[in-house]
Amino acid sequence: MLLDLHYSDTWADPGAQSKPHAWEGLAFDSLRDSVYEYTLVVISRLKGRNALPDMVQIGNEITCGMLWDDGRVCGTSDTPEQWAKLGDLIAAGIEGVDAALGPGDSTRIMIHIDRGADIGGATWFFDNPAIQGIDFDVIGLSYYPWWHGTLDEVEATLDSLARRYNRDVIVVETAYPWTLDWYDDTHNVIGLPEQLHPGYPATVGGQEDFLADLMDIIVTTPSCRGRGVFYWAPEHIPVPGMGSPWENLTLFDFDGDLLSSISAFEWKGSGRRSP
Repeated sequence: MLLDLHYSDTWADPGAQSKPHAWEGLAFDSLRDSVYEYTLVVISRLKGRNALPDMVQIGNEITCGMLWDDGRVCGTSDTPEQWAKLGDLIAAGIEGVDAALGPGDSTRIMIHIDRGADIGGATWFFDNPAIQGIDFDVIGLSYYPWWHGTLDEVEATLDSLARRYNRDVIVVETAYPWTLDWYDDTHNVIGLPEQLHPGYPATVGGQEDFLADLMDIIVTTPSCRGRGVFYWAPEHIPVPGMGSPWENLTLFDFDGDLLSSISAFEWKGSGRRSP
C-alpha cells in the first residue's frame, strides 16, 4: 500500500501545488507544523485501524516543489532559500510519519517527481543539496509516453538515478491506451494516433506489451534498484452522469469488464527487450 499525500484540497502536480484553504496565510513555521501534525494524524489513524502504509509519498509530483508559494522551486524560485523551505516541508512530513510509528513498525518514504524519461530534469531535482540532506528511501517517477518521452529514455533515466543516488526507483504513475475510441462526451486525454509510442498500438495487446516492456526495463535497473510500477487510475471508467477523460487508459473496458492486459502484472519477463 502506497499512501500519496498531496497536501492540497485538490490534485497536486508539477503545474499546480495549491495549499489547502485552511493553511492559506500561515507563517512558514506554522505551515511546517501543519504538515507535521496533519501527517502524524493521518498515519496514526491508519495504524490504529491496522492499515499502516508500506510506503508514504510526501507530496505528489513535486518537481517544482509543493505548498506554493512557500515551497516553490521552479523558475525565479530556483534559489537556495526556496529549496531550503521545500526541504523543511518534506522533512516535516517525514517527521510526522516517523512520530506515528511504534516499535517494529516500518514504512518507507518516497519522494515523487514526474521526470521519468528526463535524466537532466530528474538530476536537477535530486542533486539539490536540500533534497540530498533528506533521509528518504525511494525515488518515485511518473512516466506517460505522450508527455515524457520514450521507453529508451526511461531506461536511461532509471539506470542513471539508481547509480547516482543508490536508492530504489519506482515508476509510480503510468498508463497506456487500449483504444482511441470514445464512449462519453468528455474530452479524453489521449485520442490521436500521434500520441502513441511507436510500436505500441492503441489495442488491448498494445497496452499489455507496453506494460510488459516497461516492467522489463524496471527489473533490469542496476543493482536491482528498480522495484516496481503503479498504474494510475485503472478503474477510471465513465459511469452514468459522470464522464471520464481517462476512459481509454483504464484496465477495464467501457462496460467495466477487466481487460486481458491485466496479465502484464503477472510479469515473468516479456523477452521483447534485451537487458
